[in-house]
Amino acid sequence: MDTADKNDSTQYSPQMLQGKRSISVYEVPGNLTPSFEGLKDYDWGRLQEHYANAMEKHGTAEEDLRAQISKLLEVFMAWSQTTVVRDEARALKRFKTQMQHVQNSEEDLEKKRKHYVNVVKAFESALALLNDRVRP
Repeated sequence: MDTADKNDSTQYSPQMLQGKRSISVYEVPGNLTPSFEGLKDYDWGRLQEHYANAMEKHGTAEEDLRAQISKLLEVFMAWSQTTVVRDEARALKRFKTQMQHVQNSEEDLEKKRKHYVNVVKAFESALALLNDRVRP
């Protein structure tokens, strides 16, 4: 290998590098910027094409964002619905427990009432027996 092959890495000047860099969507290339003298001869079709391309890129990016947001909303709705269903299930269980407690309390009160009614009847019977013994 000779020294010419080793130093084959070409030295680029800033002007050469500037021609190779990519154009951002937000930049207008220098050759698309009109001057006052060249307005009549300006390539308006190329500017329009550049604008259409930039808008298409933005539209594609916007559609991608909409698709991502839509997917995230689906996940959020599923999560939200799961939470609602779980809360409804817990509320139903709590309601059933309260109903059972009320029913048990009512049954206990009815048993106590019957017991007290029987106690009162027993006292009345005892008093009647005592009254019958005292009268002879």
